[in-house]
Amino acid sequence: MSGSGSGGRTPSAPSNPCDQLSFFSVITSPQPAVIGQLGVGAVLNVALQATPQTAIVVDYNGAVAGALTGTKITNLISCLQNGYDFTAEVISIVGGKCTVRVKAK
Repeated sequence: MSGSGSGGRTPSAPSNPCDQLSFFSVITSPQPAVIGQLGVGAVLNVALQATPQTAIVVDYNGAVAGALTGTKITNLISCLQNGYDFTAEVISIVGGKCTVRVKAK
């Protein structure tokens, strides 16, 4: 008897949502001296800043470029607190507006 059309593929284990977290964001409170060093394709580190208030900051060569905001930030904070690492790749820079794509390392 022939197969049921499933292709005999075994389903893989579901991946962690943090592995799949990816979104676009504009850097808020941009630091002109740091943003001026960036070009499309530059990769920034994403870090959780606890004080003076919880925020997600992006840095380039150790200098803070600004912060990230948006609807996925709560998820990102949770993933960072659970030990996941993320990067932010520069997608575009227009004047002082810098758009990045955030994704797990």
